[in-house]
Amino acid sequence: MKWKALLAVLLGLLMVGVTAGSAMATPIHDQPRPQGGVGAGSIIDTRFSGEGVISTSTYPIYVPQLARYLVYQRVRHGGKGEFTLKAYRLPIFGYDSLIVFPQGMRVYPHSAKGMDYEGKVGIAYHFRKSGWFVWRAKLNLPVEFTAGKGLHAVVSIGGSPEVLIGGPLVSLVNGEKPKLFTALKGLVEGQVTRSNVITVVAFALASGANIDVLVFKEE
Repeated sequence: MKWKALLAVLLGLLMVGVTAGSAMATPIHDQPRPQGGVGAGSIIDTRFSGEGVISTSTYPIYVPQLARYLVYQRVRHGGKGEFTLKAYRLPIFGYDSLIVFPQGMRVYPHSAKGMDYEGKVGIAYHFRKSGWFVWRAKLNLPVEFTAGKGLHAVVSIGGSPEVLIGGPLVSLVNGEKPKLFTALKGLVEGQVTRSNVITVVAFALASGANIDVLVFKEE
């Protein structure tokens, strides 16, 4: 199956210190806290919940100094759910997130809870957790699974406001870097290839942010 090839790609990335999210074998509730993405010292983890979710599986990854796991979810095409982002070990002066969903997926940012919706930045939804001492953040965002049957991904990039909005990541989601933009759009639309994953994840980490890639299949 296609997602098994993806898992091999993400495992390879993790072995060199890069991870992309969450997927298969240990129940979610057994994990004490998010341990998904790596970068800038913080931890970011994303997943779907709600009636539209068919199954969620996690694969624990045992790497020295890194307790991480990957997540893969099956969802019901046309169903409803909630996208949840959890982040720990944050910059103390605020935390921003740029989230890219597949085209055609219905997202309701004005009904989000936990973080403030700042508007669209290119193809990304921009959320912010403001404050002088921000140690953790949680975003709950209503969605409908209308991206189309098949494999898709949601890419979430997090970091301080200066890194996300004042740095090169804005040019990525704005389409100002054509090759990177093509890799990002291809990834969220189901072209979960080694090239696309490495290109997007490496650019985010090199920009000082962290990243989580949630892979799901609409059925």
